[in-house]
Amino acid sequence: MAVKDELMRRYAKHLAIGENWTEQELAESEFSCKVFEGFKKSAWFMYQVAKQRVSASGWPLSLNGVSLDASQYDLGFMFDGVNYTSISSAVEHYSNMLGLDKLFLQDLVTLVGRERFGYAVRICRINIASTKAVKRQVLADMSNELND
Repeated sequence: MAVKDELMRRYAKHLAIGENWTEQELAESEFSCKVFEGFKKSAWFMYQVAKQRVSASGWPLSLNGVSLDASQYDLGFMFDGVNYTSISSAVEHYSNMLGLDKLFLQDLVTLVGRERFGYAVRICRINIASTKAVKRQVLADMSNELND
């Protein structure tokens, strides 16, 4: 888990490419200077490599030839094709990458559940410049809606 967390930190910028661009958008972009032409050519490849590295599954562990059952410690979370070590690491990644309010995103995920993580991210993005009072109201409204 520590290795995956470090890979997420190291490849955060590469993973952001897939959040901000599609392969087609990059191909159709009209970047003309040398720096941006290089980005246009290699960005999607860099994103795919980073995504594969952070999503790689671990290998079975054994001690003196006896296989260890580590399945009870697997807190993994898969979202948008990337396997995170936990829901917390996904919240950390998206709040850093998109400049979201981490506590607001955590509260939203707690409220709507991990299976609606994408919905929580969208609500957070919509309210990126909202005041704390507005965010509290959003949480209260969503809680009331879910309870009805």
